[in-house]
Amino acid sequence: MREGDLHALIAAANARLPKGVMIPPGDDMAQVAIAGGSVLIACDQVIEGRHFVPNTPIELIARKAIARNVSDVAAMAGRPLACLCAATLPSDLPESAVRALTAALQRHAEDFGCPLVGGDTSWHGEPGHPLQLSITILALPHASGRVVRRDQAKDGDAVMVSGALGGSFGADGLGRHLRFEPRVRLARELVDRFGDELGAMIDVSDGLGRDLDRMACASGVAIHIEGDRIPLHEGCSIDQALRDGEDHELAFTLRADAAKGLPAIMAGVPLSVIGGVRAASDVHPAGARVFLAGAWHAMGSMGWEHGPSVGA
Repeated sequence: MREGDLHALIAAANARLPKGVMIPPGDDMAQVAIAGGSVLIACDQVIEGRHFVPNTPIELIARKAIARNVSDVAAMAGRPLACLCAATLPSDLPESAVRALTAALQRHAEDFGCPLVGGDTSWHGEPGHPLQLSITILALPHASGRVVRRDQAKDGDAVMVSGALGGSFGADGLGRHLRFEPRVRLARELVDRFGDELGAMIDVSDGLGRDLDRMACASGVAIHIEGDRIPLHEGCSIDQALRDGEDHELAFTLRADAAKGLPAIMAGVPLSVIGGVRAASDVHPAGARVFLAGAWHAMGSMGWEHGPSVGA
């Protein structure tokens, strides 16, 4: 079963969820009502051999495990609150490495404002099995109460992306996917400045192509991207930007009038207008398309999809 099929299977049960589930499965985080407010919740994991290569420094493994969850918080314009870690450890992992991993997880969680408050540990029964870390993160909505979702893009919106994209994995398996900075501050400033003029937003984790297509389909709109406007890391191609994933930048939409006042940099992060949103129709079906080499291309398959025999 492919990841998209599994997500659809899970979402098929959304109607059975209690009314206190304000945002069900299908976004970067769920939102659940609690006494006096609500909490945002998400879970993500890193697995040796899929999300990081063997012999990656323990410090960087721990940082990525925490940071990719914090990036989901940024996508909802939330504020990190706390996290938990369920760790499955190789049976032959030295005690010194276990101690270093524990300390690194605690330190990075504190640095990102989501202290590690619990979890679970287990060991594989035999040597040679991969290290796996599963992080559950809790967050609070923006102080205004606004929770930015991926289903809020509208006809006429401009489409933006933060930072630059492509080449997150180096040839040696290291690279920016281990050191990216979650855009929590940028997301907060976007809501502060634009309020309800900020439309949809998503964490670019599986490739700009696939993630923009998810946002378009969730919103029921057509997103059209101009390939030559996509900001690239030095030495990267547009194809890498569309497909590589693990950039953990923010892709978002702004209502047309608000987009005219978008600064080139916010929270120290460059912002680029890369396209626009149209109402879905027979001519422009819901989904994302990119204009490259004189032709339009569907973006839904441009990126990673987890599943058997599928890339990370």
